[in-house]
Amino acid sequence: MLRSDGLRLPDGAVKDPYYVLERPDAAIIFPLTDDGDVVLVRQYRHAIERVELGLPAGLVEEGEEPEEAARRELLEETGYAGGDWESLGSVASSPSLKDNWAYLFLARGVAREAAPAPDEYERVEVVRVAVGDLRSRIRAGEVVSSSGVAAILLALDRLESEAGK
Repeated sequence: MLRSDGLRLPDGAVKDPYYVLERPDAAIIFPLTDDGDVVLVRQYRHAIERVELGLPAGLVEEGEEPEEAARRELLEETGYAGGDWESLGSVASSPSLKDNWAYLFLARGVAREAAPAPDEYERVEVVRVAVGDLRSRIRAGEVVSSSGVAAILLALDRLESEAGK
């Protein structure tokens, strides 16, 4: 929903109207298999008119906790589930325009448990990528979602810092 606010800046300047897009929070998952692959999805993104490779993600439904939404979305989009889950924190997906947060999760040891069952209007291709190839996929412009890139970089940082212990 689009909201129109009157914005008063600290110096007294007023921008009216100032538009804010009210959106539900999102959950984004970095699903890592035991053999070192990350389960990604390839799908068309109409707002940018292109196909994107990215992490499984979806909206947090009313009354749902972010991790519940993340587990549900991972299973629906990819058929993968299980594993050990931990929070990577949250990011504001577009704080100059939208009011929502993206909750980021690292799920280690996920495995395919079912066939994907995406929403009616989702056309999702499940793609497994070696964890070591993710940075090059970002540099190549295959992964373009800012919150998805943040989740990937935070997950890689966590994995690399643990490997260095």
